Amino acid sequence: MDTFNGNHFNLDVDLISLQLIPHIEASIRYKIKECITSIHQEYGCTITKRKTYHGRKRAFEIIYGDWDKSFAYLPRYMAALKYLNPGTVVEWKLEQSAGRPEYIFTYVFWAFKPAIDGFVHCHPVISIDGTHVYGKYDIKLLITITVDANGQIFPLAFAICANESEETWTLILKHLKQHVVKQRSGICLVSDRYSGILSSVEHLLE
Repeated sequence: MDTFNGNHFNLDVDLISLQLIPHIEASIRYKIKECITSIHQEYGCTITKRKTYHGRKRAFEIIYGDWDKSFAYLPRYMAALKYLNPGTVVEWKLEQSAGRPEYIFTYVFWAFKPAIDGFVHCHPVISIDGTHVYGKYDIKLLITITVDANGQIFPLAFAICANESEETWTLILKHLKQHVVKQRSGICLVSDRYSGILSSVEHLLE
């Protein structure tokens, strides 16, 4: 509910979010400072960073859905990738909760068919790395890339995982070898020397 108290508007979160939706649709990186400026230009008042944060968060949920629903859609999204890109590979690992019907997400790996087919024409060098996915869940995005014959970056495969560990990297590299590298030999692997990656490679070479 919006209230007017003297010369000050007390804008509620829903009204703030509606004002911010067009800006966030245009730029997902629309910052808090920019949100405050937008509200001031529209209503002539300044809102707190806390209220701006909640209004911006609400706008994101209206546009993209909340974290829980988005995670629940992940299997459907991966199924759509495979359906619309025939030959695309998707590998999952889920663990069942003890005494409960729910499954705990461990990781999902995928490689698009054009990337799989294109690797044979790329340099025999694969770079692998992981990065944080900021948000409600502490998850990681693992990426493998190479360089094509034109010297351009060529994405090979991706994975989203609950944690970056030796076990996870071993499984991801196993899928990469099975579905992308296949029988090709003499591959140079470039990494940041994260201990889990080194151990994973050693296990695969045993």
